[in-house]
Amino acid sequence: MGLQEYFAQLSRGVDLVAECSGLSAPDLEKMGASAQDAAELISLHAIYFGPTPYSGKQRLAVNAARRNGHTLSTLRQIESFTRRVKARLAAWNLRVELCATPSEQVTAVARRRLREMRVPRTYCERAMLRQHPNGLATLTVTGNGLDMADAFRTIDHKRPGASFIARMLGKADGAPAGRTRVTTMAVLQLEDYGKLVRREGGDVLVRTTSGAVITGAQLVERACANEGLITVISRTLGPVDLYRFERFASVKQRTMLAAEHPTCAWPGCRIPAERGQFHHLTPWKHGGETNVANLVTLCSYHNGVNEDDPNAPPRRGRLTRQGGTIVWQPPHTSR
Repeated sequence: MGLQEYFAQLSRGVDLVAECSGLSAPDLEKMGASAQDAAELISLHAIYFGPTPYSGKQRLAVNAARRNGHTLSTLRQIESFTRRVKARLAAWNLRVELCATPSEQVTAVARRRLREMRVPRTYCERAMLRQHPNGLATLTVTGNGLDMADAFRTIDHKRPGASFIARMLGKADGAPAGRTRVTTMAVLQLEDYGKLVRREGGDVLVRTTSGAVITGAQLVERACANEGLITVISRTLGPVDLYRFERFASVKQRTMLAAEHPTCAWPGCRIPAERGQFHHLTPWKHGGETNVANLVTLCSYHNGVNEDDPNAPPRRGRLTRQGGTIVWQPPHTSR
């Protein structure tokens, strides 16, 4: 086939697509079509000649495309726009209009119609903090327009971050605003001191290397009583318990998990643990217990995409604890 005949066939558009009736993609490949071209022709045939509840609009689209002499390339272009419309009736209305539009105007008409169909974005008051790998962070706040404009004008754009923080954390009504409190966390590796025996009376019992059985609080007091917050972590079980020298912490589990993962445990996520959520590694509905060994802190997004059900089709993978360490299982191994 010469170039002139090849281009003539492509210019036949819907008539060329119509000839795919009764054929499959493998049939077209046997005739010499590439896998991509074969799949595309079969897809176009299903749209313009296959069964549809909008058969009247389908006929209008075919006749309009034939009347305008739309080539196969133009049909591809039309479908690249219509597939952006989720509502089937609206997609067919757009398809009919574009088929009735001269080829050179298809793009302009399609973009205009898509803009008209776009649902206006609604805004509400919110605040978002995004941490960056280089130590910087971006704070996004949505609020009253006039108030935001006033706040924006106070920023020195030669040093936006520093000037904004200086104002926000400066004097307010005569008193300095509070900065984030940083607490030192000491971690004891349980196996370096002994072996976990059992839990009893809200504490754990540990058999030391000398053979004596002592409580976790006694172990902490002897090891590092002056460190403030201390988490005991096992190499095989993960976090075991949290101690404060004066008394137990009221938010024990969350603080223990933060000691293990200061940020969301999903690989690459830097959302701070203090803004995270409790996640059951073995889901509650599947018998998972609410204990620290079965918990990990995730941000709200990764808590949602983590595959809680190991029997569900793989999508994003899931977190699990192996050898006392939280690891991510990719989709192909999470079942």
